[in-house]
Amino acid sequence: MKRPQGRTLAEFHPLLDAEQALLTACERGDLAVIGSVCPESAQPENTVRAGFVAFLAMGGDDHAPVHHQGVWLQGAWIDGDLSLRSAVLPFNVRLYRCRLAGANLDLRDAEINGSLLLSGSQTQGLSLDGAVVKGSVFLQGGFKANGTVRLRGAQVGGSLECSGAQLDGQSGDALCLDGAVVKGSVFLNDGFKVSGTVRMLGAQVGGSLECNGAQLDGQGGETLWLDRAVVKGSVFLQGGFQSSGTVRMRGTQVDGDLSCSGAQLDGGKQGVALSMEGTQIAGTWFLRPLNAPLTGVELTGCRVERLVDDAASWGSNLRLDGFVYTQLAGDSPVNASDRIDWLRKQTPDAWGSKQDNGGFKPQPWLQLQKVLREMGHLEDARQVAIALEDHRRAIGLVGQTPQTWSAWRRMAYGKTSVFLHWAFKILIGYGYRPLRLVGWMFLVWVFSAAVFWFAALQGAMGPSNPLVFNDPELRKACATNWYLCEKLPEEYTGFSPLAYSLDVLLPLVNLEQEKDWAPLIPTPKSSWWQEWFANWSFKHVARLVVWAEILFGWIASLLLVAVFSGLTKRREE
Repeated sequence: MKRPQGRTLAEFHPLLDAEQALLTACERGDLAVIGSVCPESAQPENTVRAGFVAFLAMGGDDHAPVHHQGVWLQGAWIDGDLSLRSAVLPFNVRLYRCRLAGANLDLRDAEINGSLLLSGSQTQGLSLDGAVVKGSVFLQGGFKANGTVRLRGAQVGGSLECSGAQLDGQSGDALCLDGAVVKGSVFLNDGFKVSGTVRMLGAQVGGSLECNGAQLDGQGGETLWLDRAVVKGSVFLQGGFQSSGTVRMRGTQVDGDLSCSGAQLDGGKQGVALSMEGTQIAGTWFLRPLNAPLTGVELTGCRVERLVDDAASWGSNLRLDGFVYTQLAGDSPVNASDRIDWLRKQTPDAWGSKQDNGGFKPQPWLQLQKVLREMGHLEDARQVAIALEDHRRAIGLVGQTPQTWSAWRRMAYGKTSVFLHWAFKILIGYGYRPLRLVGWMFLVWVFSAAVFWFAALQGAMGPSNPLVFNDPELRKACATNWYLCEKLPEEYTGFSPLAYSLDVLLPLVNLEQEKDWAPLIPTPKSSWWQEWFANWSFKHVARLVVWAEILFGWIASLLLVAVFSGLTKRREE
């Protein structure tokens, strides 16, 4: 039967010594050992033509049957371009410690009904774009590529094992798995070294992505690019993982955990060490301990189930707007001071300042407050809420007005709002310290009582009941001091400074002190100058204290009602 070119044994006669050894091994299902290490140069005894390898990989012919173990070669110099584009390879292809001298190993759109093993081999590049590999792909054990290893749109039924490989993308992509489907895991562990970018845009990994101990140099760009990738397992960037450039995971979905324990991420020229905008992590993000603080992190719209970190995990220039997490797990700091310091590490525009507050982001504050409250750290949640209000006032976000207002109106409104906002904190801690107002009420009560007691001793307090006050005998006997007057009928309400002050302070309480007693005020003068300066006495002081205590009592009572009815409660969702 006539076969296509390159598909008959006769085309390769006479066979080289290494080719004869490979042919014999393929018939028996054995390993053809041509050398123990990857050859540095071509020699007559180690050379195998690329076309002959392709011939056997596609199943040979009747005169060169291939065992179901497939092609199994070690230590050979494979001369020429090994092209198997769109080929169907019925068995495994295993090339251990071989040097592929051609420009590229081309397996685009190929179908491999087994596994592809290139462990310890060296090649200028590898293209598996669109290929279907029923088994696994092994590029480990010192595999080297001085060009891009491409698996765009490839389907791998097993795992992709690149642990210990060294890839040089020649200022481009070192490993490209855009749109690839790997049903197993992707292993980039144990000294995996890359100069260039590892791209996995839109890739699907049925297991985990492991980069433990990997060293990635993005050459000024991205080191690991996982935008829109789906990882059914976990992502491990730990165990000495090093990245010089940006680890980019925008829109990535991780159904397990993300572990960065022991990692060192340097943003390089871009200044962004980790970009996880829109990423969803269904498990835990482990961010402790790190070999260096994480500087330049973009977490806008990122969602994590649990966060495990510490104060040393975070550097500066964080973007936390939209970052959602449900729990601070493990030994993560939950005290308000440490967490506020964490928020302070945001980018200057997101943190805000008095000169530039347009980019201020309140969501990280509200998210932290919500999580602390749900975890039961109520006091720390309150401290974060209070710190947020303080910060808003400090950067000028209290008392903002429309630009159409006149300058004096804007200034008056702004100053008044800032003062009232500050007073709201002093009195009641923005609604988070309701008992503080009770303390203020106690101080006002005692202070006012002292003023009224002194006023009574000075004869500045008198009965307000006309039946008593207009009695000629009582007026004559008690004119100098109604408080100490012994002629005052015992059945009349006696003056008590503490009770009087409490009666004035509490609007809805009637202790019959305010009704029966009042400060005595001299007759007003016709001239305002005399009224304010020449006619001033302690009786006027007592009257002013009464007015001030009445106003304070109403304000304090309304605030307490508002707090306990929930009107001033901040949003915590």
